Amino acid sequence: MSKSFIFVVFFILASVIPYFCPAQSKLLLGIDVLIKDDFKILQGKRVGLVANSASRTSTQKMTVEYFVHNPNFTLTAIFTPEHGFFTTIPAGESVPDDSIYGVPLFSLYGNNRKPTPYQLSLVDIIVFDLQDIGVRSYTYISTLFKVMEACAEFDIPLVILDRPNPLGGNLVDGNVTDWEKISFVSIIPIPYLHGCTIGEIALMINGEGWLKSNGTTRKCNLTIVKMEGWKRDFKWEQTGLNWFQTSPNVKTTKSIRGLAFLGPIGELSLFNLGVGTQNPFQKFEVHNVNSRKLDSLITSLKFDGIVFRKTAKKNSYFIDFEANADAKLYTYGMLLLLETWKNFPHLFKLERIKTKSIEMFKKVTGTDTLWQCLLDGNEKKFKSALNKGLDEFLLIRSKYLMYK
Repeated sequence: MSKSFIFVVFFILASVIPYFCPAQSKLLLGIDVLIKDDFKILQGKRVGLVANSASRTSTQKMTVEYFVHNPNFTLTAIFTPEHGFFTTIPAGESVPDDSIYGVPLFSLYGNNRKPTPYQLSLVDIIVFDLQDIGVRSYTYISTLFKVMEACAEFDIPLVILDRPNPLGGNLVDGNVTDWEKISFVSIIPIPYLHGCTIGEIALMINGEGWLKSNGTTRKCNLTIVKMEGWKRDFKWEQTGLNWFQTSPNVKTTKSIRGLAFLGPIGELSLFNLGVGTQNPFQKFEVHNVNSRKLDSLITSLKFDGIVFRKTAKKNSYFIDFEANADAKLYTYGMLLLLETWKNFPHLFKLERIKTKSIEMFKKVTGTDTLWQCLLDGNEKKFKSALNKGLDEFLLIRSKYLMYK
């Protein structure tokens, strides 16, 4: 084999390989940057860490493992959100206090939703490192808000280790939460899909004056450790990172897209969405309806990036998602709800739906309007309400974007 031939082959491979290897192998998460900087910002301090088992470096090691017995500082408290440290506790279930690695583990989804004065007395600084999913109702944003609130009240510095939005940084979709519908599943006035990283959300909370105590606006002493190498148009699959379960029904990035698509309508408990199975939020199954009519409804849907496949089970469809599509997942999910209501109005009779389910639907969608439109049969108003406040939010959001 001639040297010239070997050189040509080498040149071709050198040119092609980068396109097949994860281009984002150089991506550094906030935790990676903190490690690279030898934890200088934490030097000599008593540190509290907000994290769970999905909080990992780009090399897949848990963040907490870098904090335990670290010679630069002392880890004196660990705080964990809904679903617990090991991300296995079902949604809505209380998370107990515990200990791990000999360090007290305090629940922020149990008796209290934010660190108590006693817990804060144990720390000089708090580090927040949770992998969010880019969906407003996912309560990690709410935990962030409550931690910021506590830090602002007690003058505790907060460090955010930033992470990617797995849906990408450009997908913004859905109505902004009405102020009267603020709750732990819609804690700030943002759209259902906000297109921000957790660090950008923290900057927005601080900058927009959303932290208040006794009517007084407060600010958190906030530091963001930015990622290196992340771009707004990256979906999770483009980061080169592995996904670790953040809760029992968010096992994969397809689960995230499914939750963004079907999560709000699932609150009405009218459909089987595959929750609790190996493919949560990738199923749409409707009982007590005409099969041909349902087939016709599903066939008529034109949702970019979403594919329905009929299964062997009656009135049941498997849902798949195109990873690279900027699908308006919230809008599509609500339009699926609207079409189901138009074709099968008997499903929506008030005697069939629990009051608690209706109230949860209103909380998750962040408004009373959408449910009221269904009751009134006002399709036009329903559609216009789906993105209420979105243009104003985009202007606010533009002030806090850290990545181009």
